[in-house]
Amino acid sequence: MKGIVASKENKEKVPGAYVYIKGTNKATITDANGLFLIKDLCPGKYILVCQMASFDPIETTINLTDEHEEDFILSSHEEHLQEVFVQGRKQEITSQLKSQLSAEERSQKDGLSLGEMLKGLTGIQSLQTGSTVSKPVIHGLHSSRIIILNQGVRQEGQNWGSEHAPEVDPFVSKNIQVIKGPGGLRYGGDAIGGIVMLEPNALPDSAALHGSVQSIYFSNGRQGVLSGLLEGGISNYKGWGWRIQGTLKDGGNIQSADYYLSNTGVKEENFSGAMGYKSDRFGTDFFYSRFHTDIGIYEGSHIGNIADLERSIARNRPLAAFTPDEFIRKIDRPNQDVWHDLAKIKGFFRLPTNAILRATVAWQSDERWELDVLRAGKNINTLRFNLDTYSGEWLYDESSTNKKWKGQFGITYLNQGNITSGNKVQNPTLTTSLLPNYSLQNTGIFAIERRTTEKWEVDLGLRYDLKDIETHRPKVNFSPTILRNHQIFNGLSGSLGFTYHWNLLTESQFTLSRAFRAPGANELFSNGVHHGAGAFEIGDPNLKGESAVNLSFSTTYKPERWDIELGLYSNQIHNFIYLRPEVINGNAVYATTVRGVFPIFSYQQVDARFQGIDFQASYLLSQRLSIQQKTSLVRAFDTENDQYLVGIPADRFDYILRYAFKKNNHYVSGGITQVSTQSRVEDGSDYSAPPEGYFLVNLNWGMSIRSFDLNLRISNALNTAYRDYLNRFRYYADDQGRNVSLKVLYNF
Repeated sequence: MKGIVASKENKEKVPGAYVYIKGTNKATITDANGLFLIKDLCPGKYILVCQMASFDPIETTINLTDEHEEDFILSSHEEHLQEVFVQGRKQEITSQLKSQLSAEERSQKDGLSLGEMLKGLTGIQSLQTGSTVSKPVIHGLHSSRIIILNQGVRQEGQNWGSEHAPEVDPFVSKNIQVIKGPGGLRYGGDAIGGIVMLEPNALPDSAALHGSVQSIYFSNGRQGVLSGLLEGGISNYKGWGWRIQGTLKDGGNIQSADYYLSNTGVKEENFSGAMGYKSDRFGTDFFYSRFHTDIGIYEGSHIGNIADLERSIARNRPLAAFTPDEFIRKIDRPNQDVWHDLAKIKGFFRLPTNAILRATVAWQSDERWELDVLRAGKNINTLRFNLDTYSGEWLYDESSTNKKWKGQFGITYLNQGNITSGNKVQNPTLTTSLLPNYSLQNTGIFAIERRTTEKWEVDLGLRYDLKDIETHRPKVNFSPTILRNHQIFNGLSGSLGFTYHWNLLTESQFTLSRAFRAPGANELFSNGVHHGAGAFEIGDPNLKGESAVNLSFSTTYKPERWDIELGLYSNQIHNFIYLRPEVINGNAVYATTVRGVFPIFSYQQVDARFQGIDFQASYLLSQRLSIQQKTSLVRAFDTENDQYLVGIPADRFDYILRYAFKKNNHYVSGGITQVSTQSRVEDGSDYSAPPEGYFLVNLNWGMSIRSFDLNLRISNALNTAYRDYLNRFRYYADDQGRNVSLKVLYNF
């Protein structure tokens, strides 16, 4: 069926008119000459509709028996439009699976840690250490296999431990996106699990002041959060903008369904500031942030002897000494005290060809103190990590040019030094630290090309990384003789992605990628008690670099009432490094030290296969009532020893029912989270068997009144007692019980 669309008033052809067959997915848009064409139709009766802004729509019925011509003559009318907002977001050059926090999800989870905010997106769960520490897990992988991009800079901290949560304040970043799987070659080939991108809005370009203040109260832990933001331009200085932001957080002991958990409070004081200039030709901006947190570590994870430790693991309820009868706000030992500073300056210059030269230079300081419990009134041991990082990126970017193939070519460099004893990296004093002092340099070179047409997109990239790490450890405590170990790792990473737009409703993505990750210092050289994790960890200096081959496929389908997304992936990892509990033939092995008795975890290397499904579907039952379902499945197998891997997320299913009212963005929603028992674990491979699966009920209410946004959330509304398999402290205690949060946000 074909035809011409023209204007009744002046007989001119109308390009861009929308012509479709009602009740089907057959649709097209008229070309520059007003012509339209719809192919592959069966004979029959159809209702054909033509519509265009500023014209009255036309609807006509056609009995189609053969090729048919149908012209439309449209009558114009006045169109009174309200203001139009055009909103976009930067797209990374990758066809990898993606997830993003919606504005509503973000509003519901403000005040939580980054790991807790992301939990519930398909394919993403959370690795926990108690109820106060959480970090994201993507497709079963976490820690150094996930790159966190904070304001465009790789977040560098002690991210290797299960209890080393990302040192970031989510309030700084208005846009949080997750790339699932190895696809961000620009930022490093070691992102085998994926990339979490935290980006702020662009700095304002007007002198008017804008800002927000929000206050959040959480009933569990009686935690209060206060965050504010102020931004504006500079009068008479066009192109300049600035922003300041700060957050305070204070909470005490968390409560499970039946008891308080001793020493589980948290405190935070965070600040950030930015200033920048931008014109059509060039621009630059400066950003600085300071993050400080004091985190209590559950006292029941530090036990004095093997018998008590085994009894604690076997008990359904912790010992009374670790479950106080009353709420306590004070944070005592053991605890973590963490400071993270980030300063960056970046700039761009637009060349006559419209290509852009970009450069970013950043400095980070991450200082972490892990304070042990006092033994006989004495400080037996304190872990100290002081990590300084200097990094840079130089990029030639053709994304804004008119070239068919648009590339990005760049170099990244990182120089890092970690001090665990002494005042200099090269002059340590102690052999008893969990890690030795070390220095690290990493250089990467990458090239990415992308081609986009109306129907398809293809991108391909290649990256080479060279990592140089040198450790420094005294022969004995305070010895002038320093033992040094120098290792070099290098490897290639690459990706090939293809996206095909079947029609206006359907899109598919296919990605084949290879990633290389050198082992981290913790995996190579750990040897001692890790207080925050309540464990004795042992590294292996003979570990080799990991190489992963990832294959992923996703499809989105969005007909009139549906929104469906399906993602499939398979990740084959050669020389996969993981932390294995020292349980040999079902017999648990413990480390007895002057600091207490701890379960032992050692870094092992095997060949592994990770496979899974990410699925979500939403359906509009009526104009205001909708239902949504999310599914996240991961299967991880040690192919070398023909057995399941430990520490892999259990199956998760989410069901959400939402009703939207007519005014004020007013809505209510209720959801059920179902987490299955992790049955794919070898018997006798852990210090305790996986806990039973559980159901959690969550309720949400939100609305906007003028400049105020209100949100009420009830997590674990039925106060269910449960233990999550990905919580390291599931050995000792239940997870968090009911938590009611109330958020009030004022925009000005």
